[in-house]
Order: sequence, then structure tokens, then C-alpha cells
Amino acid sequence: MPEPKVPVPEPKPTPPQEGGAWQVSMRRPGRNVRGFTLLEALIASVIVAMVAATASMSVAVGAAVEQQNRLSVLAMQAAELQMGTMLEATYDGMNALAGNEAAGAMGAPMRPGATQRVTLPASFAQLSRTPTVTAEDRLFTQYNNHTVEGKRIEVSVFGPDGSRLARLVRFRGKDPET
Repeated sequence: MPEPKVPVPEPKPTPPQEGGAWQVSMRRPGRNVRGFTLLEALIASVIVAMVAATASMSVAVGAAVEQQNRLSVLAMQAAELQMGTMLEATYDGMNALAGNEAAGAMGAPMRPGATQRVTLPASFAQLSRTPTVTAEDRLFTQYNNHTVEGKRIEVSVFGPDGSRLARLVRFRGKDPET
């Protein structure tokens, strides 16, 4: 059941006091006056500005972290591609794949039937790669100190600022003589 409405009395003008002049009151208005004071508006705008600054800073930091993560993933892919290419090459042919590859000039794996390697796509353009091959003998103590002649393969991928983003190291034993 709806509540009955209470009638609100209308304000009545007060007659001028003695002397016939109206007086202006400096008192605060009554409680039923709506709106914000200047101080309340300033405090609210400062709070909104602080929240907006925090949100924009969070977005900027998130974008930088996302960019770094994207470069790290691409660096690991570039290292794995080169390592796979070197492990598929002949034992003596691995040395030809070693050397510095500048940013924007990293080679993709050789396609079947191709005569030369093409460069990796533009998404890898900020990265550089350094594959190295080092002759090394490995001693396996668990197999009665058996020594295996081979090569140590290391592929490092560097970001635009020169920091190492990925590094892979493998050992490849010399192919058995037939």
C-alpha cells in the first residue's frame, strides 16, 4: 500500500524590517539545498585524476611487459630454428652455419629443394643471433669413462638492446665411421 504524501509548505516571503530595507544574510543555506561546494569539487577532481594516472601507468607497464614477453618468445623460436637446422646438417657442414646474424638478417631453415636460406619474417627483425660450434670431447663416467668425440653447439639470440633473450646449448657426437 503506498504511503500518503505529506504536503510541503511553500516558503513565505518575510516582510522588510523597520526602515523598509531588505537585509542580506551571510548564514549558510539550509540543509535542503543541493549541490557541491568548490572544495568538494576540487577534492573529487584530484581523486579522479589520481585514479586515472594509476590506470594509465598500469596500462603502460603492461604494454612494456607484453612487448618483452613477445620478444622472448620470438627469440626462443629463432634459437630453436637455428639449432634444428644445425643438427640436421652434416657433421662437418655444421661449421658453415656458425657466425653472427645481424638484426633483420636471420636465416630461416632451408626449405626442401631450395638452394639458399631465406630470411625470417619481419616479426624477427629486432633480433640478432650468434650460433657457435666448438670441437669438444665428452667423458661419460657412467659408461666406464668412455670418451665421445663431438661438437658443442650454442645458439644465442639477442634483443634490440643487446641483452641475451635466449640461449640453447647441445652436444652432437661425431657420426660413426661406416
